[in-house]
Amino acid sequence: MRMFGCNSETGLIPRLGKRGAFAPLILLAAVAINGCAIAESAREISPGALPARILFVGNSFTYYNNSLHKHFRKLTWASGLFTPENSWSRIMTISGGHLPEHAGGFENVLSSEHWDVVVMQGHSLGPISEGTAEPFRKAARRFAAIARKRSTRPVFFMTWAYTGKPEMTVQLDQAYTDIGRELDAQVVPVGLAFATVTAERPDIPLRIDDGRHPSLAGTYLAACTFFAALYDQSPEGLPYDAGLGNDTALYLQQVAWQTVQDYANR
Repeated sequence: MRMFGCNSETGLIPRLGKRGAFAPLILLAAVAINGCAIAESAREISPGALPARILFVGNSFTYYNNSLHKHFRKLTWASGLFTPENSWSRIMTISGGHLPEHAGGFENVLSSEHWDVVVMQGHSLGPISEGTAEPFRKAARRFAAIARKRSTRPVFFMTWAYTGKPEMTVQLDQAYTDIGRELDAQVVPVGLAFATVTAERPDIPLRIDDGRHPSLAGTYLAACTFFAALYDQSPEGLPYDAGLGNDTALYLQQVAWQTVQDYANR
């Protein structure tokens, strides 16, 4: 399964780097196929293929740590893909909110200006709990249709498991992957990246003491995963580290990139 890739519908570009180093966007770049083999011929990359204006819709999982969208923007600016003058991100969040609760404002905010992408994040249990799973899917269908009518690409934010409840990873993966397939929409597998770091590096806490909300490292990992997924490029080597230190940031960048590649090629 390939939930996202390089084509005119998704607006993504080919990968320009490989694991271990960030390759900046240039015209007439040598295109890396599946992140490994380099194409024999170069082709021009259109800057217009990259989403510059992104709206994040969600709850505290999005707005913790001075907001996911701000860390995402700093990664984007650090990459040289965009500048503060030609890109824009914004959040619309409700504390503890479920996706259907955004019905009152979704269309108004989406229509307030042009957005290239709208990211939709459900409640951490919403897509997988009895009584809330179907309302989540109905809202996802409705919001995706609204977005597409406005030439905005819908994207889903796969969230993570609670501390001590690793079974949630598989459940959330299934729920978000199913809705992504149904709606032919991109899914950003943040929850899978969380699972990898939790298993490999328990010394890097991704959640605060409540076992649910993201730590700064968790928000940074999410931002790196969005960078990798939305731009189809590795964040590895980007200088913005959110104050985590170079070694920790590089590891999280690497996990984000590998997770996005693995999910895309399942």
